[in-house]
Amino acid sequence: MPSRPRGSNPRSLALEILVRVERDRAYANLLLDARLSRHRLTPRDRALATELCYGVLRHRGTIDFVLSRVLDRPLETVDLDVRNLLRLGAYQLFYLDRIPAYAAVHETVRLSRRATAPFVNAVLRSLERRGPIKGEELPDDPIQGWAVQYSHPAWWVERWVKRLGDEALQLMQANNQIPPIGIGCNPLRGTVDELQQALTRARVQWEASPWLPDAFRVRDAGSLLTGADRDRGLFWVMDEAAALVVRLLDPQPGERILDVCAGGGGKATLAAMLMEDRGNIAALDVSARALRRLEDACRRLGVTIVSPGKRDAREAARQFRGWADRVLVDAPCTGLGTVRRRPEIRWLREPADITRLADLQGAILDGAADCVRPGGSLVYAVCSCESEEGEEVIARFLGRHRKFSQEDSTPAFFQNGRTALLTGGCLITWPHRHDTDGFFAARLRRD
Repeated sequence: MPSRPRGSNPRSLALEILVRVERDRAYANLLLDARLSRHRLTPRDRALATELCYGVLRHRGTIDFVLSRVLDRPLETVDLDVRNLLRLGAYQLFYLDRIPAYAAVHETVRLSRRATAPFVNAVLRSLERRGPIKGEELPDDPIQGWAVQYSHPAWWVERWVKRLGDEALQLMQANNQIPPIGIGCNPLRGTVDELQQALTRARVQWEASPWLPDAFRVRDAGSLLTGADRDRGLFWVMDEAAALVVRLLDPQPGERILDVCAGGGGKATLAAMLMEDRGNIAALDVSARALRRLEDACRRLGVTIVSPGKRDAREAARQFRGWADRVLVDAPCTGLGTVRRRPEIRWLREPADITRLADLQGAILDGAADCVRPGGSLVYAVCSCESEEGEEVIARFLGRHRKFSQEDSTPAFFQNGRTALLTGGCLITWPHRHDTDGFFAARLRRD
């Protein structure tokens, strides 16, 4: 049988992404979206490529430990391509029941170069004979043992065991689960009934969000996310925790909103929907590519009040001093609250990133503060539960800006989830407690 062209094979596509993530510190979701849009894979092959890519990244710590038991040299000295081939084969052997062992080995060896194929074949055959990791093989040190068992960096495990105790194990387990996708009705394009009918037509698993009105959790949503209902903007797609940040902002029709770190515009467009597309939203970002995604999202969702602008958030006051009724600072962060959705983050981040990004977050807040009109609100958010990026950033900001105070006047629907979602007046969500991404957000008021 002739081999398929490179790129149309789900295993070769997954291998390419795994290598790029490790070599270039690239994000898997962006690479995967780009490759899947370029190559015409069947739905089954698209699903397999996605499963292999994210599965290896989720379980890489455990897989690497098992590989180290059968290799006669350190794994990090193995060629980058070969190293990721071995991970790909090990994942199929130990985590995918529907792929027979002989097929997992054979298909992986087929991706190898001629010179390295015997080595890859020998290692995978050894893995097949010895089986997956056994409890008695784990390191005696609890931190190191949990790091291997739950596939997280040891520094991350140590931080969270100190903060949460045994609950940290629940967090790591949640991080290794495939999360639901959050979607919500776009009232500019349709009704909740129409969205529910679309969910039924797409035959996806869905349930109502416990935290948001007119929003749902969906699984196995491939056909929904590539279908006509998405193209016509019937719904928005966003993790519930990210959508809760917009609800905390509480934008009202006719107001002026400034989103200083807009990215692809998910929160800006949701704010526009809540404002019934009446008012003004200035959406700033330093990335021209992100702003193009924002413009595409506005067209698809029928949003007309968002004005994109290429500008550094720290310099926003040069153009918007005292302009905004409400300012959103969705600041760059470690993203450690999103590792179940972006599993490579756990391998890309280092402890020093937390302090470095906290300094940047403070500088952005300082730049955005003067954009809030007297009596207006400022919402700060990060997709991280690290206190250095959350509570400590807010405490330092309030120490520097005496005209601001923390506001505990949350939108009415928050009251039902107040105990679950709010801690000390701040929105804090966790993957293992809320089945959402981990987010921190606080709302401040300018006197």
